[in-house]
Amino acid sequence: MTVVGHWKNLTEAKKLTQSVLIPGVIEEDIKRNNLMDRLPAAQSTGQSIKFNREVACIEEDVNDAEIGEELSWSSSVEYDQQEVELKRCYVQRVLDDFIADVYGNVNDYEAIKLWEMKKGMVRKLGDKLLYDDITYGGSKQFDGLHAIAALQTGTNLDIDNGGTAGLSLHYLRSMIDAMKHGCDILYMPGEIAQRLDEAYQERGFTQLATGTAGNLSLITVGWDDMGKRVLFFDGIPIVRTDFLMAEQINTGDGSDARAKWTSGDKQYSVFGIKFGDVFNQEPGLMLAFGNTEMVGQFYKIVPFTQLEDYDASGLRLVSYVAPLLGSKLCLGRIFDIEDLAVTA
Repeated sequence: MTVVGHWKNLTEAKKLTQSVLIPGVIEEDIKRNNLMDRLPAAQSTGQSIKFNREVACIEEDVNDAEIGEELSWSSSVEYDQQEVELKRCYVQRVLDDFIADVYGNVNDYEAIKLWEMKKGMVRKLGDKLLYDDITYGGSKQFDGLHAIAALQTGTNLDIDNGGTAGLSLHYLRSMIDAMKHGCDILYMPGEIAQRLDEAYQERGFTQLATGTAGNLSLITVGWDDMGKRVLFFDGIPIVRTDFLMAEQINTGDGSDARAKWTSGDKQYSVFGIKFGDVFNQEPGLMLAFGNTEMVGQFYKIVPFTQLEDYDASGLRLVSYVAPLLGSKLCLGRIFDIEDLAVTA
């Protein structure tokens, strides 16, 4: 028998004590490499944003002339005007007055809720940036990267890997070459990035896929600013993400939205992305936001001091956002990739 003094046993003694509660929350639900963390962003003052894309260079109007020849005038310039509407996302929560009073000395109740609301908002936007589709998903959505890339079907900016093999490095090379403004990152799910890791670090192509030729000269390893190893293809960093998920084969190519996996064979997609600031005539991908009260404020925070029929206040977080792609040559996609060995 354990002697604890005065109390019959340790169980009785514990009834008069309270565990120490450490303030805050330790994150456990993690998704790596949200595109939201990398996109250049700029604030808009309107509900929609318009910009013009060049249709064609006027090189065909440049003529040769003899000495004394009469010169002709020409006019052929036209533009492809794009308009992107900002879409509204929100989350709101009740702030119960009783809970706030009881736990106010342990955690800042409102601050923790706001932090969790912001995390949820950014996570949701990271998903929407990939899978939203205004054509097949409704007017509340904007066009995410899958929907934007699908507009280039039939070109090397939108390549079907075939659905029966691992990532083709020939297709990857073709996509990058079609991105004439350049490619800043190769954005891919961990499953496909792991196959590239295996090819470089462990087995080589010939051990991973039959009939594969060539060497590993285009796949290299470097280090980021923190000294961590980063895999590169042709000098372009490979960014692995949890936001690109297993997907349904043969979806998102002109007849429906790209769908996340629900049954059958799992397929994957890879994106090439060039970043830029469309507001400053840079052609790459960026994020536009607006309808906030202050310059540079990404969220609009709306407090409710007293909710009707509740002993509680409320908090609403709203964001108006949409991605902008200045030039279609700044985004490429390879889809219907099997989780199998890469091929040359």
